[in-house]
Amino acid sequence: MQRIGHLLPATSLGADRWVGQICASVQVDVAHPAARALLPEFAYGPALTHTHTAELRRGAEQLAQAGVDGIVWHGTSGGLDGAAHARAVARVIERTAGVRASTVTLGQLDLLARDATHSIALITAGTERQAGRLADTCLAAGLRIASVTALGLATAREAAELPVSHVRRVLLGADSVDAECLVVAGTELPVAPVAAMVERELGKPVHDGARVAVRTGLDLLGTGVEAPAWGELFTGGVHAGVCCDSH
Repeated sequence: MQRIGHLLPATSLGADRWVGQICASVQVDVAHPAARALLPEFAYGPALTHTHTAELRRGAEQLAQAGVDGIVWHGTSGGLDGAAHARAVARVIERTAGVRASTVTLGQLDLLARDATHSIALITAGTERQAGRLADTCLAAGLRIASVTALGLATAREAAELPVSHVRRVLLGADSVDAECLVVAGTELPVAPVAAMVERELGKPVHDGARVAVRTGLDLLGTGVEAPAWGELFTGGVHAGVCCDSH
Protein backbone atom coordinates (compact mmCIF):
# COMPACT_ATOMS: atom_id res chain seq x y z
CA MET A 1 0.00 0.00 0.00
CA GLN A 2 1.38 3.40 -0.99
CA ARG A 3 1.16 6.01 1.73
CA ILE A 4 1.13 9.79 1.59
CA GLY A 5 2.49 11.46 4.70
CA HIS A 6 1.04 14.84 5.64
CA LEU A 7 3.22 17.07 7.80
CA LEU A 8 1.11 19.76 9.46
CA PRO A 9 1.90 22.96 11.37
CA ALA A 10 1.07 22.94 15.06
CA THR A 11 -1.92 25.22 14.51
CA SER A 12 -3.52 23.28 11.66
CA LEU A 13 -7.12 22.20 12.24
CA GLY A 14 -9.04 21.93 8.99
CA ALA A 15 -6.60 20.11 6.74
CA ASP A 16 -6.65 16.85 8.67
CA ARG A 17 -10.41 16.62 8.36
CA TRP A 18 -10.61 17.11 4.60
CA VAL A 19 -7.51 15.11 3.73
CA GLY A 20 -9.03 12.11 5.45
CA GLN A 21 -12.36 12.43 3.70
CA ILE A 22 -10.90 13.02 0.27
CA CYS A 23 -8.43 10.15 0.49
CA ALA A 24 -11.17 7.83 1.70
CA SER A 25 -13.45 8.73 -1.19
CA VAL A 26 -11.05 8.50 -4.12
CA GLN A 27 -10.76 4.73 -3.68
CA VAL A 28 -7.07 4.46 -4.45
CA ASP A 29 -4.44 2.54 -2.53
CA VAL A 30 -3.28 5.52 -0.48
CA ALA A 31 -3.20 6.01 3.29
CA HIS A 32 -2.61 9.32 5.03
CA PRO A 33 -0.84 9.22 8.38
CA ALA A 34 -0.17 12.74 9.67
CA ALA A 35 2.53 14.23 11.86
CA ARG A 36 2.79 17.70 13.36
CA ALA A 37 5.76 20.05 13.50
CA LEU A 38 5.71 22.45 16.43
CA LEU A 39 5.93 25.44 14.14
CA PRO A 40 3.48 28.31 13.68
CA GLU A 41 1.48 28.56 10.49
CA PHE A 42 2.68 32.06 9.69
CA ALA A 43 5.64 34.37 9.81
CA TYR A 44 8.66 32.38 10.80
CA GLY A 45 10.83 34.06 8.18
CA PRO A 46 12.40 33.10 4.86
CA ALA A 47 15.41 31.38 6.46
CA LEU A 48 15.16 28.01 8.20
CA THR A 49 16.63 28.29 11.70
CA HIS A 50 18.04 25.35 13.62
CA THR A 51 14.77 25.07 15.58
CA HIS A 52 12.64 25.08 12.43
CA THR A 53 14.86 22.50 10.75
CA ALA A 54 14.84 20.26 13.83
CA GLU A 55 11.04 20.29 13.97
CA LEU A 56 10.69 19.48 10.28
CA ARG A 57 13.14 16.60 10.72
CA ARG A 58 11.25 15.30 13.74
CA GLY A 59 7.98 15.22 11.82
CA ALA A 60 9.63 13.70 8.75
CA GLU A 61 11.19 10.96 10.88
CA GLN A 62 7.78 10.09 12.33
CA LEU A 63 6.32 9.77 8.86
CA ALA A 64 9.29 7.75 7.61
CA GLN A 65 8.72 5.31 10.47
CA ALA A 66 5.09 5.04 9.36
CA GLY A 67 6.33 3.82 5.96
CA VAL A 68 5.21 6.72 3.78
CA ASP A 69 6.23 6.96 0.12
CA GLY A 70 5.91 10.74 -0.19
CA ILE A 71 5.43 13.69 2.17
CA VAL A 72 3.60 17.00 1.77
CA TRP A 73 4.20 19.99 4.08
CA HIS A 74 0.93 21.83 4.67
CA GLY A 75 2.29 25.09 6.06
CA THR A 76 1.52 28.42 4.41
CA SER A 77 5.06 29.61 5.10
CA GLY A 78 6.13 28.79 1.54
CA GLY A 79 3.44 31.06 0.18
CA LEU A 80 4.37 33.84 2.60
CA ASP A 81 8.14 33.53 2.25
CA GLY A 82 8.47 32.44 -1.36
CA ALA A 83 9.12 29.36 -3.46
CA ALA A 84 12.81 29.23 -2.45
CA HIS A 85 11.74 28.84 1.17
CA ALA A 86 9.27 26.11 0.18
CA ARG A 87 12.03 24.28 -1.70
CA ALA A 88 14.29 24.49 1.36
CA VAL A 89 11.54 22.97 3.52
CA ALA A 90 10.99 20.15 1.04
CA ARG A 91 14.70 19.36 0.84
CA VAL A 92 14.97 19.02 4.63
CA ILE A 93 12.05 16.60 4.61
CA GLU A 94 13.39 14.60 1.66
CA ARG A 95 16.86 14.23 3.14
CA THR A 96 15.44 13.17 6.49
CA ALA A 97 12.77 10.74 5.35
CA GLY A 98 14.46 9.41 2.22
CA VAL A 99 11.30 9.85 0.11
CA ARG A 100 10.07 12.51 -2.29
CA ALA A 101 8.59 15.58 -0.64
CA SER A 102 6.85 18.76 -1.65
CA THR A 103 4.77 21.54 -0.11
CA VAL A 104 1.32 22.96 -0.74
CA THR A 105 2.96 26.08 -2.21
CA LEU A 106 5.10 24.15 -4.70
CA GLY A 107 2.16 21.91 -5.59
CA GLN A 108 -0.02 24.95 -6.19
CA LEU A 109 2.51 26.66 -8.44
CA ASP A 110 3.01 23.41 -10.36
CA LEU A 111 -0.71 22.94 -10.93
CA LEU A 112 -1.16 26.51 -12.18
CA ALA A 113 1.84 26.22 -14.51
CA ARG A 114 0.66 22.86 -15.80
CA ASP A 115 -2.73 24.33 -16.66
CA ALA A 116 -1.11 27.42 -18.25
CA THR A 117 -2.97 29.66 -15.80
CA HIS A 118 -1.89 33.30 -16.03
CA SER A 119 -4.35 35.19 -13.82
CA ILE A 120 -5.82 34.28 -10.43
CA ALA A 121 -8.24 35.57 -7.81
CA LEU A 122 -6.38 35.18 -4.51
CA ILE A 123 -8.29 34.49 -1.27
CA THR A 124 -6.85 34.15 2.22
CA ALA A 125 -8.37 33.75 5.66
CA GLY A 126 -5.62 36.00 7.01
CA THR A 127 -4.84 39.69 6.98
CA GLU A 128 -4.23 42.09 4.11
CA ARG A 129 -0.53 42.08 4.98
CA GLN A 130 -0.40 38.30 4.66
CA ALA A 131 -2.35 38.54 1.42
CA GLY A 132 0.29 40.92 0.10
CA ARG A 133 3.08 38.47 0.88
CA LEU A 134 1.15 35.64 -0.76
CA ALA A 135 0.57 37.82 -3.81
CA ASP A 136 4.31 38.57 -4.03
CA THR A 137 5.05 34.84 -4.24
CA CYS A 138 2.49 34.42 -7.01
CA LEU A 139 3.82 37.44 -8.90
CA ALA A 140 7.36 36.07 -8.65
CA ALA A 141 6.08 32.88 -10.30
CA GLY A 142 4.80 34.92 -13.25
CA LEU A 143 1.14 35.00 -12.26
CA ARG A 144 -1.13 38.03 -12.49
CA ILE A 145 -3.35 38.85 -9.53
CA ALA A 146 -6.82 39.78 -10.78
CA SER A 147 -8.23 40.35 -7.27
CA VAL A 148 -7.33 39.82 -3.61
CA THR A 149 -9.74 38.92 -0.80
CA ALA A 150 -8.45 38.88 2.80
CA LEU A 151 -10.97 37.78 5.44
CA GLY A 152 -8.85 39.05 8.33
CA LEU A 153 -9.46 36.06 10.60
CA ALA A 154 -7.14 35.88 13.59
CA THR A 155 -6.85 32.12 14.15
CA ALA A 156 -6.90 28.82 12.30
CA ARG A 157 -9.93 27.79 14.37
CA GLU A 158 -11.95 30.76 13.13
CA ALA A 159 -11.22 29.77 9.55
CA ALA A 160 -11.87 26.05 10.05
CA GLU A 161 -15.21 26.69 11.75
CA LEU A 162 -16.71 28.99 9.13
CA PRO A 163 -19.96 27.52 7.77
CA VAL A 164 -19.45 26.06 4.31
CA SER A 165 -22.41 28.11 3.05
CA HIS A 166 -20.54 31.26 4.06
CA VAL A 167 -17.36 30.00 2.39
CA ARG A 168 -19.29 29.44 -0.82
CA ARG A 169 -20.51 33.06 -0.76
CA VAL A 170 -16.97 34.27 -0.12
CA LEU A 171 -15.67 32.37 -3.13
CA LEU A 172 -18.41 33.62 -5.42
CA GLY A 173 -17.83 37.19 -4.24
CA ALA A 174 -14.07 36.94 -4.64
CA ASP A 175 -14.24 36.01 -8.31
CA SER A 176 -13.06 38.41 -10.96
CA VAL A 177 -13.92 38.31 -14.63
CA ASP A 178 -10.18 38.41 -15.39
CA ALA A 179 -9.33 35.49 -13.09
CA GLU A 180 -8.80 32.09 -14.69
CA CYS A 181 -8.69 30.30 -11.33
CA LEU A 182 -9.62 30.96 -7.70
CA VAL A 183 -6.67 30.24 -5.39
CA VAL A 184 -7.44 29.91 -1.68
CA ALA A 185 -4.23 30.13 0.34
CA GLY A 186 -3.90 27.93 3.41
CA THR A 187 -5.58 24.69 4.35
CA GLU A 188 -8.07 25.79 7.01
CA LEU A 189 -11.05 27.28 5.18
CA PRO A 190 -13.60 24.50 4.50
CA VAL A 191 -13.58 24.90 0.74
CA ALA A 192 -13.51 21.19 -0.09
CA PRO A 193 -17.26 20.49 0.39
CA VAL A 194 -18.33 23.31 -1.96
CA ALA A 195 -15.43 23.44 -4.44
CA ALA A 196 -17.09 21.39 -7.17
CA MET A 197 -20.31 23.39 -6.84
CA VAL A 198 -18.50 26.73 -7.09
CA GLU A 199 -16.50 25.49 -10.07
CA ARG A 200 -19.74 24.67 -11.88
CA GLU A 201 -21.24 28.06 -10.98
CA LEU A 202 -18.22 30.07 -12.08
CA GLY A 203 -16.99 27.88 -14.91
CA LYS A 204 -13.41 27.94 -13.60
CA PRO A 205 -11.27 25.88 -11.21
CA VAL A 206 -10.97 26.47 -7.47
CA HIS A 207 -7.72 25.53 -5.73
CA ASP A 208 -7.63 25.43 -1.94
CA GLY A 209 -4.71 24.30 0.17
CA ALA A 210 -6.26 21.15 1.65
CA ARG A 211 -7.24 19.68 -1.72
CA VAL A 212 -3.98 20.84 -3.32
CA ALA A 213 -2.14 18.98 -0.53
CA VAL A 214 -3.91 15.75 -1.45
CA ARG A 215 -3.38 16.32 -5.19
CA THR A 216 0.31 17.05 -4.59
CA GLY A 217 0.71 13.87 -2.57
CA LEU A 218 -0.94 11.79 -5.27
CA ASP A 219 1.29 13.43 -7.87
CA LEU A 220 4.40 12.54 -5.86
CA LEU A 221 3.29 8.91 -6.06
CA GLY A 222 2.27 9.12 -9.73
CA THR A 223 -1.24 8.04 -8.79
CA GLY A 224 -4.21 9.06 -10.94
CA VAL A 225 -7.71 9.44 -9.60
CA GLU A 226 -11.15 10.25 -10.94
CA ALA A 227 -13.26 11.81 -8.21
CA PRO A 228 -15.22 14.70 -9.80
CA ALA A 229 -17.34 15.13 -6.67
CA TRP A 230 -14.26 16.76 -5.12
CA GLY A 231 -13.70 19.11 -8.06
CA GLU A 232 -11.42 19.51 -11.04
CA LEU A 233 -8.27 18.78 -9.03
CA PHE A 234 -9.36 15.13 -8.97
CA THR A 235 -10.06 14.56 -12.64
CA GLY A 236 -7.75 14.00 -15.55
CA GLY A 237 -5.69 10.97 -14.54
CA VAL A 238 -2.02 10.88 -13.57
CA HIS A 239 -0.24 14.21 -13.25
CA ALA A 240 3.46 14.74 -13.78
CA GLY A 241 4.32 15.22 -10.11
CA VAL A 242 6.15 17.94 -8.23
CA CYS A 243 9.31 18.07 -6.19
CA CYS A 244 11.43 20.51 -4.29
CA ASP A 245 13.57 21.35 -7.34
CA SER A 246 10.61 22.59 -9.42
CA HIS A 247 9.82 26.30 -9.73
